[in-house]
Amino acid sequence: MEYRPVPDERTDEFAAFMRYAFAPAEGPYDPDEADDHDTVSERRGLFDAGDDLVAVCAHHYFTLRIRGVDRDIAGLSAVASPPEHRRQGNVRRLLRESLTEYRDRGVDLSVLWPFEYPFYASFGWATASRYRRLTAPPDQLGFVDELIASDGDAAGSFRPLDEDDYAAVRSLLASMAERYDLTMAWTEEWWRERVLQGWKTDPFVYGWERDGDLRGLCRYTFDDDPDDAEEAVMRVSDIAVADDEAWFQLLRFCRNHDSQVGEVRIRAPPDALLLDLVADPSAVTCEVGTGPMARLVDVAAALETLDPNPATEATLSLSVDDALAPWNDAVFRVVVAPGSVSVGPHDAEPESVEADAAADVGALSQLYVGYRSVDELSRAGGLAAGDGGELDDDVAAALRALFPPRTTHFREGF
Repeated sequence: MEYRPVPDERTDEFAAFMRYAFAPAEGPYDPDEADDHDTVSERRGLFDAGDDLVAVCAHHYFTLRIRGVDRDIAGLSAVASPPEHRRQGNVRRLLRESLTEYRDRGVDLSVLWPFEYPFYASFGWATASRYRRLTAPPDQLGFVDELIASDGDAAGSFRPLDEDDYAAVRSLLASMAERYDLTMAWTEEWWRERVLQGWKTDPFVYGWERDGDLRGLCRYTFDDDPDDAEEAVMRVSDIAVADDEAWFQLLRFCRNHDSQVGEVRIRAPPDALLLDLVADPSAVTCEVGTGPMARLVDVAAALETLDPNPATEATLSLSVDDALAPWNDAVFRVVVAPGSVSVGPHDAEPESVEADAAADVGALSQLYVGYRSVDELSRAGGLAAGDGGELDDDVAAALRALFPPRTTHFREGF
């Protein structure tokens, strides 16, 4: 088997894999019906000795805010194999080769949206963020008029956004990143091809600004051909806000569609304010959903990017279980000093070391991005002493200083 890029002349073959894996009810892939949307991904395949594709995937490279710093991340998607090549270890090899490529490119973290959480958990990925799915009749959003200005200069204004608004959007996302880790710093290409365009239907994208400063945006669609406005739904697939006022202003924008829709469904940040503010909470549904999964590509390199604040000093041994990436499956010596973290192999043989702390790579990935705390993982059994018992108090304190929890919110699909 050989892992390598899928050449341009075999794009239709790649697309046929996607159609069969993710939309089989639509029937076999027909190149004459293909859309002409560009892609911002790099296609990879696993080829057998006869040069036949047996599995494929796509890589996306972008920047996410992690613990106050924008870092290069690899997004994995479009993992597929036709039925005649399944359960032969091909996907496992494809994932291992992908991690090797990421490591060679100096990328320390991978994220993906799973078709099934347990499947990718078995390969070391773990949930990295949550979101709220809010469903409400638009009239229930009227409470915002008591919290924000709704007329005059203080109310700002709403307007549609287009390709020329990229600079303003980039500034907004920088403010969003101060509120939520895992916020993506969109490139201009991502803005054009992933935000302003949709897979089958292009969305509406509106912004709220005041004094020429873009403070919030929402991306949304409507149900197709509604027969009755009371049955129609406004589906807000993404919201980015600089502050709570922008959030309330965008709720006002959604409320103003009350003549067109009977329901607004918003994919919102995990701490979005709504339920305790509406007049009738029983008319509103608030569901909590899990977002994408994350995985450390190179444990040592990733931990060395950390800069604990406040500064702390500690030395500990950390055992990592990683069945897919052998360079991570080891006992590491972690030395934390003010302004630096150094990570290297433990001097002793792994079999003779009783590590101060032990975790599988998925749990450690959740600690790294801040999605779960040391105490949460310890209670759940994902983090323990090397002998399987409870963490020593000093070790637990050092890990808390190294991995304080963060509010994470990854919004983009790919």
